[in-house]
Amino acid sequence: MGRSRAENERHEVPLTVSKRLRIRGPFHGFGARGTEMRKIVAGLAAVSLMTFCVPAGAQTSGSYVLNLVVPVDCRLQHLADGAGGMAGPAFTLGQISEYCNDPGGYQVVVNYAPGTLQGTVLAIGEDQVVLNGSGHAIVSSAPGPRARARMLSAIPGQNGFDTDRLDFQIQPV
Repeated sequence: MGRSRAENERHEVPLTVSKRLRIRGPFHGFGARGTEMRKIVAGLAAVSLMTFCVPAGAQTSGSYVLNLVVPVDCRLQHLADGAGGMAGPAFTLGQISEYCNDPGGYQVVVNYAPGTLQGTVLAIGEDQVVLNGSGHAIVSSAPGPRARARMLSAIPGQNGFDTDRLDFQIQPV
């Protein structure tokens, strides 16, 4: 769990800035982190507009481009809310909270002890994978930036839960 190895990758992302300072970019719609970023960009845009001051009554037209580099930030968190319950044959293991702003999307992978959990069905929301005992599986993927929370559940295989650890990671694609 935690940050991926690609956290220091950077992508240049075009932003659109209108005269009303309405800012949109890949951080739009990502809660508090998006709000922080919009405030920073609005401040930078305001400072850049100050350099283009024009006397009152003068006619002006034109445009400008503001380019920023937004670092890739992907995080995954396990919340124990509802863990330990059963829904039919599935055991509820809590909730997975995902956040990744990579424009190319991301994958949620699970690592576990090789040779264990054969036949176990692991599900995050509607995404499922049958574990084959290899010790690694891709459980879910997203085609673009996303922030969401989904339920985590598992249906044990023939050997039951024969390991005490599941290590979930989020990886930009």
